[in-house]
Amino acid sequence: MLQFRSFILAGVISFLQCTQLRAQDIGSSIVSGYEERKEKAIAALKKFPHPDTGRVNALVDVISTALIKKQRQELFPYCEEAISISRQLNYQEGLVKCYVWKGHFYKSELYRETAHLYYDSAIKLAKGSFNETLLEYKANSHRGKAWIYHEQENYYTALNHFFEALKYFESRNKVATMNLYTIIANTYSRVNNYPQAIVYATKNVTLATQGADTIMQVQAHLSLAEIYLRNNELALATIYLDKMKPYMPDPVQLMINSGYYMNRGLIYFMEQQYDSSIFYYQKAYEVAAASRHNDNKTAALYYLSKAALQSGKTELAKKYADENLAVADKINAKIGKINALLNLSDYYHEINDNAKAYTFLANAAALKDSLSVEANLNQMNTLAAVYESDKKEKEIIQLQSEKEIQTASVKQKSLLNKFFIGSIIALLFFGYLGYINFKKNQQLTKQEQELQQQKIIELEKDKQLLTINAMLKGQEEERSRIAKELHDGIGSLLSGTKMSFINVKEHIALSVENKTMFDRSVSMLDNTIGDLRKVAQNLMPETLVKFGLEDALRDFCRSMQSLPAVKILYQQFGENRKLENTAEVYIYRIIQELVNNAVKHANASEIIVQLTMHEHKISITVEDNGKGFDKYKLATTSGNGMTNLQYRVQYFNGKLDIVSSPGNGTSVNIQLIA
Repeated sequence: MLQFRSFILAGVISFLQCTQLRAQDIGSSIVSGYEERKEKAIAALKKFPHPDTGRVNALVDVISTALIKKQRQELFPYCEEAISISRQLNYQEGLVKCYVWKGHFYKSELYRETAHLYYDSAIKLAKGSFNETLLEYKANSHRGKAWIYHEQENYYTALNHFFEALKYFESRNKVATMNLYTIIANTYSRVNNYPQAIVYATKNVTLATQGADTIMQVQAHLSLAEIYLRNNELALATIYLDKMKPYMPDPVQLMINSGYYMNRGLIYFMEQQYDSSIFYYQKAYEVAAASRHNDNKTAALYYLSKAALQSGKTELAKKYADENLAVADKINAKIGKINALLNLSDYYHEINDNAKAYTFLANAAALKDSLSVEANLNQMNTLAAVYESDKKEKEIIQLQSEKEIQTASVKQKSLLNKFFIGSIIALLFFGYLGYINFKKNQQLTKQEQELQQQKIIELEKDKQLLTINAMLKGQEEERSRIAKELHDGIGSLLSGTKMSFINVKEHIALSVENKTMFDRSVSMLDNTIGDLRKVAQNLMPETLVKFGLEDALRDFCRSMQSLPAVKILYQQFGENRKLENTAEVYIYRIIQELVNNAVKHANASEIIVQLTMHEHKISITVEDNGKGFDKYKLATTSGNGMTNLQYRVQYFNGKLDIVSSPGNGTSVNIQLIA
């Protein structure tokens, strides 16, 4: 269900982006009206043949006719000319407009670092200005940067820039404000901050009721209903879907119709009113088929199959599941294919064909595992890209600052030379004063640069810690979610399958040979259930959640001692104080990683684990008698285990000390502030 609701969200996001274009009255004129707009602007440009501010403004009018990537590519030379003239005239307004335009251009070309450079240049030029045009373009720069960070799933940084844009638009532009409210609410929802998501979605609804057109009102109601639905507040979600009902179906806005029907169907399904759910998902299916939106089509088919099965229409459920599998295969939609396989597993389980049910369930599990690996890789690549982008951005800004300081220094020296030509006496007097002033300014500038560099280092460190914290929390949340799904979903189904086998055995007479084969199958199923529980336990230990860190570590060490030829001694000293949940999980993962390394890689037979708690500090020591290693080669290893260990130590502002050499075992000492 969680996967599917994420699926609905993807559809709603696409819908919201479409309606933003609709709200700004761009529509079909993006393409059809471009040539007319361009020719009219070029004709007006001919009235300004001289390189002055009038020509710059006319050039800006020309490039402003482009709304999509292909059009911007065609008009790029006009932007370059406008920048060249603006620099010669020191015309800030022209430079800011062109920098923002180029930021949009490189953003559409997916050159995100270059786009950030131009957006930052526009923000810097407009800084401190009260010019309304500069303020507007500064806000547009923040909005452009926010969208880049949002696409990279760097949601917290994206929110900072969305709010900077909102400071300007909130009191000036109703449509832009509503669009910002929508994306801010959606971003908060993506990071599971539902209270803040509801705050901004509600603001959007309030603003929409104050004279906005019908489509904008419906968009606001759908956005808020979706957030309430994802937070399982069905009654509130129903209220806002009811407000949309008089306008459904809209003859033009098919994505609005799709969002309405999908959410209606999900509410009825969650309320176990399966006939009503089938009715609305059938409507959603028809809209998806008409608009050729295959993602929404597979989503509707998934719940059509589930609702049909729940209402006893087994063959209809299989029909929907088969069609869903065919559509998902055609568009290579892995989530849709997983859902279809689960539908088919449920169907065969319902008709007591447990062998096929298990086959489809196993296929779904295998595909889900591959999808999880792919998602983790994408997440790591995204974090790396964001980090490198921010790093290069800071380097560019620093180089620009140094260049400006050098330019100021050259101007100052030029001024002193003019005084020298004018009068030798004035030169001696003013040269002395200028020299003293220059030295003081140089010293102040150096101090300011050192202070700014220190601030940048601290900000980079804080940002890196936030990124590490978000990544580690995301991993733990994903582990907890997968463990719960394995235990509650697949574990329950396997247990049910076992009971079905036992019932079959009690009611069917079996030969001795068949009984032996049957018992062996039940034993294999028991082993599968046991292995599944071990996997769920490793992903998120139940002892840690229920009883705390000390009991969880003792339980972990006892479980590791069950391995042949391994002896583990766990000791805890100092205060027995309760830590926050995140700290306990990270400390558990640190010790788990060190013990697993000692067993798997060092072939240790004796391991000592010590945890010492002080008032504001925690000490961890893990020693083993294994084969040891050359710790200077540690930096060249490509494993994720040691990297995650270092991230978790860094989260506590801690220190990691490793003492090891080949043949002499390993001792790891960690000091954490917690």
